[in-house]
Amino acid sequence: MAKVRSLKTIKVIMLLIVCLLTGYLFYHLNKLIGFMGDDFLYHFQYNGEWPSANSSSINNLWDLLVSVVVHTQTWNGRFVGDFFIQAVMQFPKIVFNIINSLVFVLVGVLINLFTVRKFSEIRLSSLLLTYLLIGLLVPDFGHTMFWMSGACNYLWMTPIYLAFLLPFRWNVEDSQVKSPHFFTAVMILLGILSGASNENIGPVIVILVYISYLSDDLGNRQSYKYWSFLATVLGMVIMLLNNSGEALNQKGHAFQILNVLGTTINYSRYLLILMIVAFAGSYYIVRKKRLSFVSDDLLLSGLISFGAAGVSVVALFLSPQLPGRTWYGATIFGIAGIIMLLEFLRSYLPKLTMTAVIGLNLVCLIITIPGYLRLTDEFLGASDSFRTETEIIEAHPNKFAKVPGIRGIKTGYNPYLGTAYLESGGQPNEHWENEWMAKYYHSKGIILDLTVPVKQFKRDSLDKLAESFIKTRWASVGTFNNQ
Repeated sequence: MAKVRSLKTIKVIMLLIVCLLTGYLFYHLNKLIGFMGDDFLYHFQYNGEWPSANSSSINNLWDLLVSVVVHTQTWNGRFVGDFFIQAVMQFPKIVFNIINSLVFVLVGVLINLFTVRKFSEIRLSSLLLTYLLIGLLVPDFGHTMFWMSGACNYLWMTPIYLAFLLPFRWNVEDSQVKSPHFFTAVMILLGILSGASNENIGPVIVILVYISYLSDDLGNRQSYKYWSFLATVLGMVIMLLNNSGEALNQKGHAFQILNVLGTTINYSRYLLILMIVAFAGSYYIVRKKRLSFVSDDLLLSGLISFGAAGVSVVALFLSPQLPGRTWYGATIFGIAGIIMLLEFLRSYLPKLTMTAVIGLNLVCLIITIPGYLRLTDEFLGASDSFRTETEIIEAHPNKFAKVPGIRGIKTGYNPYLGTAYLESGGQPNEHWENEWMAKYYHSKGIILDLTVPVKQFKRDSLDKLAESFIKTRWASVGTFNNQ
């Protein structure tokens, strides 16, 4: 008995080590990225896309709530993500870096809790594989993970709707919780937040909850499922009815079906291959053991997760714009489905599945480790550029400041790629980003000047390792190719 407890303790420690190491590596990249795009805007009470003399800081919770309401009514209905970004922009960037890293770690844990009920039961190989797959397969990683405005609208939404869906995954009954009324109230809150997460995830959550509710026997339907369904519908309706401002600024047209399908294959080809392999293996077991697809809840949940990924992609048919980040939710559901089906396969093909998982982990590590070092080196260029800019601006308060702009942008993992930033030419106050950045730093005006030299700042040990690595012939191994 003591030996079993000791082994469980060692396993939990190993799981925590994976979480801590993942969190640290993710944090290290976050701290190298500064503000950009909408970030500066959200430090102030929202009164429109352009700063004005009436633009004032958010000084208390009431100011924050009013700002979120105005933003919801005039721009878009993603009030949950907007609340997060406006709240976190009131604090130093390190606060976001820490929370963002904790959220990333939590997402991996929650995905695995769809496979097992307790943290201590999570397989070490599955947790590691989850983080590696997220890092390698999520499209537009830089915008959904490192850009503050993007992370708050995508990454930070994930724990909310995953935690909300967990009771449905395990078919929790009202009688199993200590306080059914409190549990229902929490589920209603999470339901509203999940329904309002974003345009191609909210509808998926509504469908999943409704299917779960209908799947219960007519005389044994759980009250929390009924109220949760209504809550998700409410959240989704609020979001969809308050998207007029952003919709007016979108270019393109809906029903780009062939474009959506082609882009899905381009962004998610490796994910699709893994999904097909996992499904094929599961189908083989179903035929060999003469099972039905609904006979095993792990198998059924994995297939439902694949279905949710598909519905999320289909929802993009209605979108006039198709940035890579809109495939974020589909990728998360796809990865969750893979992890669940791999656990299902372990029950019938333990040795083969374990070998496959270990092999997949090794392949992902071979790609990820050198890729991470290359990305660190790239981010150092962005970090030096941004810190040089802020140092120049803060050294000349209430004056015009010439800054160098961001240098060294190479891959889609870099959030500065394709994100609004400083512009050159004309008057500084004619450029949207220049004006917001000037207002944030109390500058008279910010002028982009590419001739301004970029200062190199102090490196830590991981930074130095990345810079040394990039000079070697091994630097060409594991290049990231994230769109």
